Amino acid sequence: MKYSIQEHYQKLAQQYDDFWGTSSDFIDFLTQAIILNLQLKSTDILVDLGCGTGIYSKAITSQISLENKIICVDPSDKMLEKIPSNNNYQTLVKDAVEFAHEQGKYDKILIKEMIHHINDKEKLLQGLFDRLNEQGILLTILLPPTIEYPLFQQALSVYESVQPHYNNLVNICENIGFKTTVNFVEYAVSIPKENYFNMVKNRYMSLLSRFNDEEIKQGLTEMTEKYANLSNLEFCDRFVFLVAQK
Repeated sequence: MKYSIQEHYQKLAQQYDDFWGTSSDFIDFLTQAIILNLQLKSTDILVDLGCGTGIYSKAITSQISLENKIICVDPSDKMLEKIPSNNNYQTLVKDAVEFAHEQGKYDKILIKEMIHHINDKEKLLQGLFDRLNEQGILLTILLPPTIEYPLFQQALSVYESVQPHYNNLVNICENIGFKTTVNFVEYAVSIPKENYFNMVKNRYMSLLSRFNDEEIKQGLTEMTEKYANLSNLEFCDRFVFLVAQK
């Protein structure tokens, strides 16, 4: 199966928000952590790089009043169409590395679960370092090297083979000139099994776009057997918050 991350998100755009529509507590929790780690102030110029449908940009504006529009950048125009056209947001259809090497100065930059899609991470991070104002902060959120998601075994194995290690990102950031801190954020997830299986079927994670329909079907069969006695799936969702300050 040909793996295309761009095609994955274009297809997912229409239903992406529905996957998280019942998870407002989860979104609010992570948003609070984002605001704290970014040390976000009302006067900051914030970039949400790889913002998708703007779930976290929208949550940020509900928790803090910003004087400037959040600059929401994503290569998927279909995802960006889900962001309201108002004075809170400025949308930009653009590749992250391309954006990082254009003109512009910003106070805070958020990258949430996007860095694993970037081949030349050093080029991206160097560009963002140059775009930040003095004392500016780049917050990169990614998953740890291993996860406890209730996925089928092949998916978990592929995940571990492709997920970048946060320590490697720390080294890149510090070589560029950032001062870095790593924080770990955990959230106890409880989700109806039927809902989660539907999310897997629809490839809610970009990881799952690496599998064809038959492989997804086989994976769901494996999951059905493994979790046969459960109606709710409970697991710990762990995030690495890499705070890089200029």
